[in-house]
Amino acid sequence: MTTKERPLEDALAGLTLWQPWAHAVAHLGKRIENRPWKPWPSIVGKLVAIHAAAKVDVVDEEYAAEWICARTGLVVPEASTLPRGAIVAVARVTGFVTATTDPWFVGPFGWQFDQVVALPTPLPCRGKQGLWPVPVEVARVALATWRVAFERAMP
Repeated sequence: MTTKERPLEDALAGLTLWQPWAHAVAHLGKRIENRPWKPWPSIVGKLVAIHAAAKVDVVDEEYAAEWICARTGLVVPEASTLPRGAIVAVARVTGFVTATTDPWFVGPFGWQFDQVVALPTPLPCRGKQGLWPVPVEVARVALATWRVAFERAMP
């Protein structure tokens, strides 16, 4: 089934982040994702799957963990415990900023997220650069988990 044939309710774009940045979105309250490009207008207001890249770069990850702690006071778990090659959360893109006092922002474009739901079990999935279509079977599970979290949160 191609992306164009996919039912709208199952359509989900993936956004791959290196660790520990994917963990920070899923678990540390990171609601700004720095990118060199603006989010597509068609993705604003839509859900995206936050994907943790499979590749490991120990030096970059150590630097990122130190940066996160220094900038936010939050501690990142041991790198070897972080999921790789998997969707770790679903979030809604609400827009972008080019300047903000948010400690996560470094620019040039800060994609803004809300309605972030960390998946209790990361979903193995191959990622890509840019925005990419999540396989329909994986998208269904990710979206169902996201919906359940919001139904529970409703009074």
